[in-house]
Amino acid sequence: MPVIDSVQLRTLAKAIFQAAGAPAAAAALVADALVEANLAGHDSHGVNRIVEYLGHIRGGRLDPAQQAEIIKETATTLLVDGHWGFGQISARWTMEQLIEKARIQHMAAAGIFNCGHVGLVGTYPEMAAEHGMIGLAFVSGGGSKPRVAPFGGTRAAFGTNPLAAAFPVKDGRPIVLDFSTAVVASGKIRVLRDKGESLPDGWILDREGRPSRDPADYYDGGMLLPAAGHKGYALGLLVEVLGGLLTGAGSLILPESGYKVGNGVFFMAVDVNAFRPVEELAQQVRELGETVTAIPSMKPYNGVVLPGEIERRVREQRLTEGIPVPQATWEKILSAAADLGVST
Repeated sequence: MPVIDSVQLRTLAKAIFQAAGAPAAAAALVADALVEANLAGHDSHGVNRIVEYLGHIRGGRLDPAQQAEIIKETATTLLVDGHWGFGQISARWTMEQLIEKARIQHMAAAGIFNCGHVGLVGTYPEMAAEHGMIGLAFVSGGGSKPRVAPFGGTRAAFGTNPLAAAFPVKDGRPIVLDFSTAVVASGKIRVLRDKGESLPDGWILDREGRPSRDPADYYDGGMLLPAAGHKGYALGLLVEVLGGLLTGAGSLILPESGYKVGNGVFFMAVDVNAFRPVEELAQQVRELGETVTAIPSMKPYNGVVLPGEIERRVREQRLTEGIPVPQATWEKILSAAADLGVST
């Protein structure tokens, strides 16, 4: 498997997106977002998305030059039309607006529709946490058809419907929770398929509703299972309502809801100072984390870790050693670059 330096990947990804029509600043932001996902070990949301995004541009589903626009606004809310630009651009810009609103009103919420793939959802709540706030995110949809079966069902109803939250920590990086309400993000199936590996038990059902470990079965009409059974299903339903129906982005399973391929996004930013001094909360969050991670671990685990800690360890390693990219993925990226006249 090729191992590529992160700087090289950023440079190449930016050049590819610029060649496909993105302004330089937008191309750089999206390239950074994808490579940061790889650095964190979330290869499902990394540079393997480059070819997918280019396909959306060619198909008219993504306009790399578009900017988000506020459609409706109050003192504490925003409704944003992403105009089918890069989802990372729309999401980051919207969270920036929310943070400013929350500084004044102490709490703010936003919905985004007509939004491309936003990438790692935890990125956006973390922005709020870096400003002494608590951030929340709920992201529905994403694909052209449902991909996750409800608990006990044999037909798909939802997208992977991730949710995320982030909290400030005194003298440390925010704690970030970011997870799919499916048993796994669908992009991880793509990664294993490109590696030629089988899936773990309990990830997917085939098109007939039978358990399978073959990645090909997922792409041949199969479906993901919800995380934690009925609990993941309930959380997926929550995200479908907040990210899809409340924002007007629509639902995959409701033909009349106006859904188009993309993400429905619902964000919240909460000013901690509206409840208590942020320094006090950040100190207690730090103490909470230290207390939890001091608990002895059971075998075969090597210590209790906080959400996001493994990603930070992987990032340090990959910054030094490079990012492993499956051979099939790397060849597709190089081919796409050549088609666009980008030197590699």
